[in-house]
Amino acid sequence: MANILDIPCLGRLDIVEIYEYYDQPVLFSCKNAAGHLYLVVAADENDQYETWFYASVSTERLNLIRSGGIDLHDAFSDPEDGCILQVRFPYSEQTELQIESVQSNKIPEDMLPTSGECLDLETETLPELSNPEEIVRTTKQEIMSLK
Repeated sequence: MANILDIPCLGRLDIVEIYEYYDQPVLFSCKNAAGHLYLVVAADENDQYETWFYASVSTERLNLIRSGGIDLHDAFSDPEDGCILQVRFPYSEQTELQIESVQSNKIPEDMLPTSGECLDLETETLPELSNPEEIVRTTKQEIMSLK
């Protein structure tokens, strides 16, 4: 089994949350010692290696992904910085780990999560400011709307 938390260019990673598990985490968020967050998914496997995608995410974007505001497909096909890290973990100990920064538009569709597949976790987010008067009435707080 690959050590999916030991990526030399990212540093030692610690899992924040596991969203899907099958013999090991296959969809999870993690962060490194510097506090950088990553959304990670198992993308593909063959008889030589496992392929994983690591997408750098901000806290705000991770909250949107967790709450279902951004689907998992878009989280990897349209990352904040335009590219993701593709890591290939070989099964053979004689073969080295392959790490490559990939433009999101170069990733084959069949390696991405299915479009429309979302997480639905309770996530603390700010309310949508569509009607300031209603927000004032329901929260019993004053607000200021700047334009």
